[in-house]
Amino acid sequence: MVIYTYGHEYPVTSVQRTGDDYYIYICTCEDGGLCRIMSIKDKSLFPELVSWLSETVNAEVFTDYIEHFIFEDTLCIVMKYTQGINLSEKSDTEGMPLRERLELCRKILERAVLLDIPDYFLDKCMDMSNIIVSADLTVSFNYPIDDIIGSRDCRPLKKVEKLLRIIFARELERKVPDELIEFFNEMPDLVGSNMIEFYSRYYMMMTRLIEREAGDEEPKSIWYRIWNKIKKSWGKLKKILMFLLLAAAVTYLVFTIQTSGSSTKRQSNFDAIGTVIIDKNR
Repeated sequence: MVIYTYGHEYPVTSVQRTGDDYYIYICTCEDGGLCRIMSIKDKSLFPELVSWLSETVNAEVFTDYIEHFIFEDTLCIVMKYTQGINLSEKSDTEGMPLRERLELCRKILERAVLLDIPDYFLDKCMDMSNIIVSADLTVSFNYPIDDIIGSRDCRPLKKVEKLLRIIFARELERKVPDELIEFFNEMPDLVGSNMIEFYSRYYMMMTRLIEREAGDEEPKSIWYRIWNKIKKSWGKLKKILMFLLLAAAVTYLVFTIQTSGSSTKRQSNFDAIGTVIIDKNR
């Protein structure tokens, strides 16, 4: 089976899902990639959906959205589709360190900003099972838009918050590091903002955290480590030295008083001054 429009053909590789009002197909694109096509059968929905898509989607920027068209009395909505390991599977099979998870989330948020994903589609892709992650942390999104024929009201940044809370669950439980916890404390304000502001605040938090961790890394030189330990313990050493100095001063003062008290004044007698002999009988 081939789904086609005036300029493109989409050979069907599999039927992913069917419903009373639609079909979901996985098809091959002309560039060799895959796409997911939702074919809607209810003609009464066409005018409102076509109008909404035309107003909402900027296909030149949101390139994961390919096109929509009428094929054999059905409305076809074509979205990019990527096969691979999704974030849920990656998290279950790999113990990702904090630095890697920070970078992964940055790429997820950055891609959402660069694509300028409309709210409805952003809400659909911000799920662990719909984020495809390659070995080099390249991120792709899949969009399960089965409910597009119903209500399209959503709060996508709440979905983003939920995703980040899952990814950083270990840190939130331990309440460290401080930069990350502070970011999540600001989440109510961020959820009420927009994707660009959300990404900017996340990026600043991540930068501060990485810079602080880099500053905490000690060089391998043994002399640096010795000097660093001396600096860290200088406060205690300073107090000890001040106590010893004070004790020495008190000891010296006591010794001086005792010496001066036990000594007697003595009058010096002179028998001669130079070559002159002093006669004491006079």
